[in-house]
Amino acid sequence: MIPKLRTGAALAALMAGMSIIAAAAANPPPTPNAAGAPFKMLSYSDTFDLAANGTYTRTVHKIIEPLTKNGVQSNGQIQELVATAMEHFHLVSAKTIAPDGKIYPVTAKDVHIQTAPSAVDAPSFSDAKIVSVEFPHVERDSKLDITYTMHRFEPYFPNEFSGIDAVPPNQFTGHEQVQVRAPASLHLLTSVRGGYTMTRKVEGDTQIITATLENPPYHAVPGDAVDATQFEPMFVATTFPNWQALGDAYWRRAAAKTTVTPDIKTLADQIAGTKTGRAAMDALYDWATTHIRWVGIEPGLSGWIPAAADHTVTRRYGDCKASETLLVALLKAKGIDAEPALIDGGSADYQFTHLVNLGIIDHVIVYVPQYKLFLDPTSGFATPGELPAGDADKPVILASTHSTLARTPAGPASYVQNTAETIGPDGALQGSGTIHATGYTDWMMRDILDQLPKAAYPHVVEQVLSNEGLVGTGHFTADHADDLTKPFTVTDHWTAPGYYDPGHIVVLRVHKGFAFTDLGHYLATNASPSHLYPVKRELGTLHFTTSLTLPKGYKVLATPESGTIKTDAGSFIQTATLHGTTLQLDQTLSLDRIWYPVKDRAALKTLFNKAYRLDRQQLVLERTNPKPQA
Repeated sequence: MIPKLRTGAALAALMAGMSIIAAAAANPPPTPNAAGAPFKMLSYSDTFDLAANGTYTRTVHKIIEPLTKNGVQSNGQIQELVATAMEHFHLVSAKTIAPDGKIYPVTAKDVHIQTAPSAVDAPSFSDAKIVSVEFPHVERDSKLDITYTMHRFEPYFPNEFSGIDAVPPNQFTGHEQVQVRAPASLHLLTSVRGGYTMTRKVEGDTQIITATLENPPYHAVPGDAVDATQFEPMFVATTFPNWQALGDAYWRRAAAKTTVTPDIKTLADQIAGTKTGRAAMDALYDWATTHIRWVGIEPGLSGWIPAAADHTVTRRYGDCKASETLLVALLKAKGIDAEPALIDGGSADYQFTHLVNLGIIDHVIVYVPQYKLFLDPTSGFATPGELPAGDADKPVILASTHSTLARTPAGPASYVQNTAETIGPDGALQGSGTIHATGYTDWMMRDILDQLPKAAYPHVVEQVLSNEGLVGTGHFTADHADDLTKPFTVTDHWTAPGYYDPGHIVVLRVHKGFAFTDLGHYLATNASPSHLYPVKRELGTLHFTTSLTLPKGYKVLATPESGTIKTDAGSFIQTATLHGTTLQLDQTLSLDRIWYPVKDRAALKTLFNKAYRLDRQQLVLERTNPKPQA
């Protein structure tokens, strides 16, 4: 998407192996694999020859050493994503160096070019190709040596440049070096972090900036960590003075695309009818979300220029820029001001880097100042004023002639479940309930159920009950997920024979029955946050009310305790009350934020561990009659 050395998760195998300088290419001995990594980036060298107008030629040389069977499989080929309308890829040389030193060169038959999946789905929105280089005779401890150039003849923005190099902690890396050679008169801002060293010198009319990273620590990154972009070693070079300047540059290209043509005005009037203000906004957003098919093209694959609103209306599909531009035009047609909001919607990255890094901007949504609302017309199932989880609590650039920075809201997001259960004299548990949600939790529920055929509903109930330790059957009904103008509710009915074995003393857990989320499992699996990295907790508030009618012929010896746990990370409240033969258990877990820095680890750990112990408490019954009565 931009001239960065890690171009995206889709090419993880490629990027994981990038690190090389020519001096290391001889025939180094096998790498000790104490870390257990699948491969090592022995060395990576990337040189940008940058012109003042933002065009450049990159020369990349890297050597990858597969260390395991998986490393052989994942790194035996290298792929580069190429936007053919903007850049040209040229393979200089590639070879496999066997452990015994024998060289197997890559031939023309080993290089393949194919259309990227995104371009197949939407050819008018992408010119992306994938260049795949297949290495012969790849085995453990061989060296995969490749040199190629990438000539960018069309910059994303005239006279502007933004490039990065970054090494994620879970990439076993030796030597990493990036060099930017540019006119001495070009004002380049640079920064490094995480162990990079940087030098700058001027030779004649050329400034030379070199960033080097040697043997960075190798760590496994836990799955609940925020995106590595927030903490990995990184070098940034850019001509943009600040993030607002990027918004200004985008708007200069995008503004004309939001023109309210007669066709756009007619369409807006048809959609809104007699509605005005917020009601008109909701109707226009619902129409755009429902009628414009989203194709997932990142903003930069073919430039940062959206399709005109008229074009999108004609095609009825587009990428995020196209949907955003159309919605802005429709809102303008009804007298409602709106702005594009540039955002990182594709990863758990909740902070902008200090300097402009185009690589973390992969999405565009809409901001409506009058109502202080963000709208994502590509979300599919987010109701007006709600956002998908990937858009929540993110920094954004509000693009205009004088762009500003803002942040999307972190919530509110909630999951509310009310369940009534009855224990039968035969040991069966029967239940029925309702579930509804708000915020990104509502979006996730709608999205999941829209993909699920109704014929699968009974099987889903069985699976969900089994997660609660119950063997049972049932069914549920759900409102129309794609009707964003109405609340979304799920209603369920189920039965689980063999819930308990009638005896003198019975010990039971208060099960939640049919639930989209398992509170106990969530608490247990997230009770030990990372010591090294910020973690994400996309939860909001979970609230369960379970009303359990006890079997006749038993008295209660013990119920789950009531308790309140509060830390700087959030709270958990559990209340157990007994009304005759009915136990009501209320549980509410509330998290204050979507992501937490390392300094909040103790607060998170305390909250989750204590809440888990409360949630695991049991109900104890004693038989009072020789035989329970129905």
